[in-house]
Amino acid sequence: MKTPQTGVKHRYPGIRAFEQEESDLFFGRAHETAELFSMVKVRPLTVLFSKSGIGKTSLLNAGLIPLLRRNFFLPVKIRLQDTSISPANTLKRVLTPYLQAHVLQQNVPGATPETCSIWQFLRACSFQNEGVDALPVLVFDQFEEFFNHVPAERDELIDLLSDLINERLPAFEQEQFRGIPRRERTDEQMDWYTPIKARVVFSIRADRMSQLDDLKVKIPTVLHDRFHLKPLGHLAASTAIIEPAQKESAEFATPPFEYEPDVLAEMLDALSNKFQEIESFQLQLLCRHVEQQVRQRYANKT
Repeated sequence: MKTPQTGVKHRYPGIRAFEQEESDLFFGRAHETAELFSMVKVRPLTVLFSKSGIGKTSLLNAGLIPLLRRNFFLPVKIRLQDTSISPANTLKRVLTPYLQAHVLQQNVPGATPETCSIWQFLRACSFQNEGVDALPVLVFDQFEEFFNHVPAERDELIDLLSDLINERLPAFEQEQFRGIPRRERTDEQMDWYTPIKARVVFSIRADRMSQLDDLKVKIPTVLHDRFHLKPLGHLAASTAIIEPAQKESAEFATPPFEYEPDVLAEMLDALSNKFQEIESFQLQLLCRHVEQQVRQRYANKT
């Protein structure tokens, strides 16, 4: 006996991107998720790019980030849309839950989270996944927003990312470390002055990719490891349409439903461009419309 529908959860997100907790409804991108993960786990910097509407944010939220968590990485998602806050301070805000204030005080006496450098802030963070130390992955969604900030504020973050990507100490920290006699260096100091290991992901619109060229002076490899997210093919699009509709749960506002073959074919034809490609955004809009029709019919019957 099927459970009565009592919830309000949607099977398709419609105009918004998939959220992390909707990974069980994210279909049609299994190959891209696995391929992107394989790059991120071994490359210090990965650039994900595509045209707007292809589904970069959904791929990050419901594909890559859950997969990173399952493999004991610690993904940290960052948006830089607020130009009233510098990119470095935005990163500090996002990282605050991971900050160990006592570690910062021990290694930078008198420093506060507000006055310390972004490298010192990050060095004082503890990243764990399921109680185990985990490699942090800084995921910058819609990275084109970074270029809306003034150049001086951009430089502070790029300096940090350059050090992370190259696994090196900032120049100031190198100078401080050299000033400690070898015989006097403690285990805590050796740990503090060890380069931070992390992964970085930039997600950016294809029409803004040229702006990354401005970062090549400090990050020469910025355009080396790129992942081009392309529109859905018909098989992947069919999966993205059919599978969410078949999920059974009282959380959904509709019972499970199926698409007739001719209806599915008509939908794919309507969504396809001349290359037989389908944009995820348009697909989700149409499927959400279908879901609303099913909900209305279900409500009329009950």
